Amino acid sequence: MAETIQVVAFEGGELRPLGSEIVPGEAVLALPLSRLVVKMVRVSEEEDAVAAASGILAAISPFPDEPLTVSCETVRETEKGRVVLAAALPEGAADDIASALDAAKINVTRVDILSLGELRGLWPQLSDGRTGVRRLVLLKGVDCLSLFVLDDDQPSAVRAITSEGDLRREVMLSLLEAEDFGGTKPLSEIVTAGDVDVSGLESFASVRRLETGEDRIALALKGVEERTGEQSSLDALPESWREVLEETRFKAKLKKFLAISGGIWALVMLVLFGVPFVFGLLTDRQKSLCKEHSRQYKSVLAMKEKVNLVRKYSDHARGALETMKMVSDLLPLPEGSDSSCIELSSWNFKRKEDDRTSGVRFSGEADSTALVYQFKDALADCGLFEQVDLQGPSAVKGGRQRFDMDCRFEKEEQE
Repeated sequence: MAETIQVVAFEGGELRPLGSEIVPGEAVLALPLSRLVVKMVRVSEEEDAVAAASGILAAISPFPDEPLTVSCETVRETEKGRVVLAAALPEGAADDIASALDAAKINVTRVDILSLGELRGLWPQLSDGRTGVRRLVLLKGVDCLSLFVLDDDQPSAVRAITSEGDLRREVMLSLLEAEDFGGTKPLSEIVTAGDVDVSGLESFASVRRLETGEDRIALALKGVEERTGEQSSLDALPESWREVLEETRFKAKLKKFLAISGGIWALVMLVLFGVPFVFGLLTDRQKSLCKEHSRQYKSVLAMKEKVNLVRKYSDHARGALETMKMVSDLLPLPEGSDSSCIELSSWNFKRKEDDRTSGVRFSGEADSTALVYQFKDALADCGLFEQVDLQGPSAVKGGRQRFDMDCRFEKEEQE
């Protein structure tokens, strides 16, 4: 979407906008013809139009010692060269304009001629399709009467007439200037827009009035707005005003840059100081959760140990009497004998919370080593003990074999 162009006019000592109100910021300024120094100039193809027109405008400027910022708009190109409309705004005559712009907080980006915008808006009524025709156009404004001598669509003379001037005399001078610039041609008609007193002008040519509507300024500013989009249109913005505009734009960009930099700096500071703070909060929360989980884990573990302890002591299969009965039943009997040839001399039963240290340890004597090993194998295969350790057998008096047996309910972990 194209950026909206704000166009304002300075007429009658005040600023007048194209829309409903003036918005502070940048705007295109349209000025009455009487505020500018304007002249039609012919230049060759090799000449610089601004350089050629600067001397001519300086000679007719009411401020001869003031340098002018000249702008040129090409209105026609021929084999011999170009016809340009040269214009400049003397800063010495623009103090009231600058004060009004400062009060409205407006920075001017371009200066155009208000009557050129009005002439564009009236062109469909002005042109009748004829060629080789010279017309005198009078546009009535608040500050001046803008006079254009047009050869078809090319201005040959441009003049601003104040209310105090002699209109017939100014028309005569303008026609002479047009003949000197564009050659001798008969004046076909006089065209007026606005409340123009044409008394005494009927002797030059017939008079035709154009309808401008109720709001002449709006018509003119719309034409200026259209001209703003054309790169070839003139721009009479003084150099000092252009410097102020560039400085204002630079300050605006600097302010925006500083705002962005400040935001980035604030974000960096937030990261530098905020992240450790948030990380600390998260760490404290995590520690609290870990402590709570540890407390709950210890509580569950204690309950589990109590349950296991109750189950362990409720398990009669590993009780002292059941274990003694199991061991007694596994004593081997020799063939053809009703009693075992193994005698147990000591018995030590242990039942603790840790099954790896729970079990029974006993000593005994046997008639032979084969009976000892047979007894050990029976204990290992009974399913009650996970670990059965044998120490011995060793011979004692009477030819008997002494042994020690250590039976545990669970295997002992090896270090």
